Amino acid sequence: MYKGYKMKFSQKNFEINDLLLINFVNLTDEEKDLVRNWRNHKEIRKWMYRNHIISSEEHYSFIEKLKKDTENFYWVVKNKNGEYLGVIYLNKVDFINKHAYLGIYSNPQLKGVGNILMEALKKVAFYIMKLHTLKLEVLETNKHAIEFYKKHGFKKEGILKEFVYKDRKWIDVIVMGITKK
Repeated sequence: MYKGYKMKFSQKNFEINDLLLINFVNLTDEEKDLVRNWRNHKEIRKWMYRNHIISSEEHYSFIEKLKKDTENFYWVVKNKNGEYLGVIYLNKVDFINKHAYLGIYSNPQLKGVGNILMEALKKVAFYIMKLHTLKLEVLETNKHAIEFYKKHGFKKEGILKEFVYKDRKWIDVIVMGITKK
């Protein structure tokens, strides 16, 4: 019953207001390389659980696997002027219980696009996919992101103690969530 419902999102692009959300499986090779370069940028990479440099082969393989994935969805967000703003994604999407985990990162060459990306992500999650709850995990050391998420209505729900090992030390991860209003 839910398989067909899940599949309808697996390769879908969306238009929201003046934004085009391009599903990773529909990216051109140039766009795939653009996204990989963003993800490998030191200011983005340092906040990820795994901060290794992603090879082209690894990135292309990841995108190829998304073609059959019915629980993880990634989009590049582009504005009406053709400017690439960043990446939004939903992981572990559960269409039965109507929840997912989110992720977001901006084009490192741009400032101030996080709010646009978050609003687009909420619209996809709550109004297109009809989810009820969104969760996220953020390194406790990423104070800027924590404040950003709070500003967007996310509340702290828990802590994953010593969950990530980075730079030769254990870091707690904060779990935050929001429910559709």
